[in-house]
Amino acid sequence: MRTVMSGVVMFLALAAVVSCAKTDPRMTLEDFMSLCVSGVSDDCRGACDDFAGVFVVTYPTSGDCRRACDKVQERLGLADVGQGCDSSLDRAGDLCAQYCDKNR
Repeated sequence: MRTVMSGVVMFLALAAVVSCAKTDPRMTLEDFMSLCVSGVSDDCRGACDDFAGVFVVTYPTSGDCRRACDKVQERLGLADVGQGCDSSLDRAGDLCAQYCDKNR
């Protein structure tokens, strides 16, 4: 009986470790685009396409991928002066970084 109980306890402990290890599923490009364009004005949706262009390149680390996101955000931010897409660019930049972190 003690052996069975020990086995059950070990199984439950292992199940808890496995379930905790898998907390953030990968983000697909479709997920990114869906989240990026939701609540964004039509004038700012093109930014999502520009950020999605980051994901056609394979980066060795999530940090490299995030730097690519930062470059897109900086370029779009300079082009957007006075256009009113600042919050959309910030959201897209945050989602781009999340994509990098979840997929690298």
